[in-house]
Amino acid sequence: MRRAGFTLIEALAAVAILSVALVVLIQSQTQSIGNVLRVKHYERAVYITENQLHWTFLDLNEAEDWREYSDLSGEDGDYNWNVRISLWESDSQGGTDVELLRIISTTTWVEAGYERDFQLETFYLWGQGNL
Repeated sequence: MRRAGFTLIEALAAVAILSVALVVLIQSQTQSIGNVLRVKHYERAVYITENQLHWTFLDLNEAEDWREYSDLSGEDGDYNWNVRISLWESDSQGGTDVELLRIISTTTWVEAGYERDFQLETFYLWGQGNL
C-alpha cells in the first residue's frame, strides 16, 4: 500500500525552486530601489542646474559687465554646481552693440563611486538694454 505525501527529494526540489524565485525577486527589488535613487539624484541635479541659470539671468539683468559672472561655482549639499559664461563668436555680430553669450550650467555629484553630471546650455543676448 502506497502512502500519500511528499518524499524528501520532492520537498527539497520545491524549496530550491522557491529559493531561486525569491533571489530573483529580491534582486529585482534591489535594482528598482537603485533606479529610484538614481532618478532622485538626477532630479535634484536638474533643479539645482535650472536654479543657477535662473539666478544667473537675474544677475545679468542687473550687471554692468557680464564678465563679472563669467565663472561662478558653489556647493549645494553633496552637489557642486558651476556656471560659465563666454562670448559666442559669430560672423553675424559685426557692427552691433549686442553680444550673444553662451551660458553653460553644470551640476556634478558622486553616486556609487562614480562622478555624475547634468548640464544645460543656453544663450543670452547682452547689449544696450543691459548697460
